[in-house]
Amino acid sequence: MHKLNWNDLKYFVEVVHSGNVSEAGYRLGVNQSTVSRRIANLENALGKKSLFDRTAKGWVITPVGEMIVKLAEEMEIQANNIHRKIESDSEDVSGLIKVTVSDVCAKRFVLPVIRDFKRDYPDVDFELIAAEEVLNLAGREADIAIQAIMEPPPNVVGKRICRLAYYVYANPKFMEDLSSEIPSCITWIGDGVTLPNWIKKNFPKLKRAYRTNSSVAMFEMCREGLGLALLPCSLADGVDELVRVPVEHVESGYDVWVLSHVDLRTTARVRMFRDRMVEFLSNEIDLFEGRKPKISSCS
Repeated sequence: MHKLNWNDLKYFVEVVHSGNVSEAGYRLGVNQSTVSRRIANLENALGKKSLFDRTAKGWVITPVGEMIVKLAEEMEIQANNIHRKIESDSEDVSGLIKVTVSDVCAKRFVLPVIRDFKRDYPDVDFELIAAEEVLNLAGREADIAIQAIMEPPPNVVGKRICRLAYYVYANPKFMEDLSSEIPSCITWIGDGVTLPNWIKKNFPKLKRAYRTNSSVAMFEMCREGLGLALLPCSLADGVDELVRVPVEHVESGYDVWVLSHVDLRTTARVRMFRDRMVEFLSNEIDLFEGRKPKISSCS
């Protein structure tokens, strides 16, 4: 029997959170065979108890695996706390951290982490930069970027959290008052003519739409009942004034990343804040991926 290794438990927890071995490997930055080997090591340490059933459709957690999930997650939290304590005692954690994030996500996903980090490390100062595009990390316009993008830019290191899910939302009152089969829609400012696929495929007769260059404005317009909008589930599912609208076509979102410039990997304050940010967002993956919809008669 092998000795129980915390690192093996970490791989187990990631497979449970990710839903499959390949996705877990992607998130951990290793290949699929490494994840499989780590899980096998853990099973041997537990007396060859199977944690997953290996099926043709993927790995399915067993009752034994379910028994240790919560304990493994608690151990992960404790290990991270120990790591932070060692770092904070051995390094000077002070100075400025510049964080950029889309304005619409700052309150829900970034401000709680900044608040707690500032409480633990009062000598650290923050600049929070709201921007829809990824700022120039190489030019030090920001130290940390939390963004939904397809691929990180060059000279940047980061952690992919998950794929951001979108759905079409509306104010429930708007749906109740709708007298036409062609509802008002809200979209981005573009060439003023072209409509996105979610509108063209779901509402092909629509000719005009509200347009804005701000994700915050789009969110608020939808919440006020001006029309339907394609919004991230992580934002809209937590708002009482919005419900999902059943449609046949929904456009896929980008990947959520926590990014920093490669030169900042060894800067204590940036590294520690980045790790905090990754941990916080990783605990919200179900919300990001649209698996926590609000129960509503309109959805």
